[in-house]
Amino acid sequence: MDYISAKEASVLWNITDQMICRHCRNGRIPGAIQRDGTWYVPADTQNPSKLRPDIVPIPQLVKQLQRQRTKKIYHGLFDYIQVNFCYSSNRLASNRLMLNQVEEVYKKGKVSTGFEPIKVDDLIEAYNHIACVNYIIETATARLSQAYIRKLHAMIGYGTMAERKLLFHPGEYRRDACTLGKTKTTPPKNIGSQMSALISEYESLDKVELTQILDFHVRFERIHPFADGNGRIGRLLMFKECLRHEITPFILDDKRRTEYLKGIREWNMDKSTLFTPCLEAQARFQAQIDLQKLQEYAQRYKPADYKED
Repeated sequence: MDYISAKEASVLWNITDQMICRHCRNGRIPGAIQRDGTWYVPADTQNPSKLRPDIVPIPQLVKQLQRQRTKKIYHGLFDYIQVNFCYSSNRLASNRLMLNQVEEVYKKGKVSTGFEPIKVDDLIEAYNHIACVNYIIETATARLSQAYIRKLHAMIGYGTMAERKLLFHPGEYRRDACTLGKTKTTPPKNIGSQMSALISEYESLDKVELTQILDFHVRFERIHPFADGNGRIGRLLMFKECLRHEITPFILDDKRRTEYLKGIREWNMDKSTLFTPCLEAQARFQAQIDLQKLQEYAQRYKPADYKED
């Protein structure tokens, strides 16, 4: 994908580069990326100032998460998501950071190593995943597009050793053929067209429920558009789409890894295999939402003379 700088775009669109940067920060330019303090937008982007904005109501859970993030409300649902989602999803991708280490990375920007050495990429991936969760919560109501998905991938792979060694290119579709076990994935030359068809079909649905989100996830993983990070991107997209369509989101546990992968393989034959761990994860997440409500209620109605032991 070709990019132009905000300054170059300002000349084409006859608006200030400050306005373009504002559009980028507000998520009005799909696919926009920031490198070294400079915003870059896809070269074929239309002037967002001339587009009629679609007013999409923000779901209540998204508002709550955005409020907790902005006000830095610690020990809230936002913190729970950042720590547990980062740990679980990266763990499914063979990242070896422990839960307490992820929490240290998130809250303190450092990590205790103990006696076992830590891979540099494990730390970078944790930071990147945290940034991705921030982004999907900020843009939860956005429609899916290839540009949006590629931006997420650029964020998840930014600064990794694999990128520096040119083993893969964050934000770009893979250039080589690959297989998932014994299953062949989409040939590189067909990835763009198949992703376009998948997104177009999904976005044209009249109603989106958990079944449609899981179906999108399975088909995305089978296309396997990127050289690395497909699972993490797929799980981020599932979480985002649950928020967008007011479906209880979920964080898949590494303990159910075998069943999760088997569910993707057997989706066409038996959907229950994938549904089972996802519904269990939904129940856990709903319990966390309920717990947060109880804690907020208790805090709100705590007696004025209450003192903790």
